[in-house]
Order: sequence, then C-alpha cells, then structure tokens
Amino acid sequence: MTSSPRITARVDQETQALLSEAAALNGTKSINAFVLGAAVEKAKQIMEQERSLRLSKRDASMLVDALDAAPTPHCRLREAAERYEKK
Repeated sequence: MTSSPRITARVDQETQALLSEAAALNGTKSINAFVLGAAVEKAKQIMEQERSLRLSKRDASMLVDALDAAPTPHCRLREAAERYEKK
C-alpha cells in the first residue's frame, strides 16, 4: 500500500499557539487540517491570479482597439510576398 505524501513544518511556540487558536475559532478539528485548508485556499487564489488578466477600463479599451485594428505586415513579410508573386 502506498502512503499519501506528507507536508510537515517545524514552528515556534508562538506560531503553534496562533494556529491552534485560529483552528479552534474556525471550528477545524486539527491544526494540520487548518493549515492544509489555508494553504489550499491560498494556492487557489494564486493560481486564479496567475490565470486571469485584469485590466483597467482604459487598458481594456486599448486592447480591444489593438485587436480590432487591421494588422500591418512587417516589411520583411511584404518583401517575401513580393518575391513570391514575382516567381
């Protein structure tokens, strides 16, 4: 049977007391469950922040304008197209 991965951390007494009190106030059964829950919640927040793009109204408007504007081909692309058409 394969055991589940473990995460452990050593903490000072002040941190232990803080986490213990917070877990009790939160109604969590154990400090480990509290810490794991808090870590998972924070991890989800971080992942959401990294996966989303938040723009001001001005920046969003600039992005839409840029996406709507007709693209201008790079000069080297135009030159390559001209060479191709000549062949």
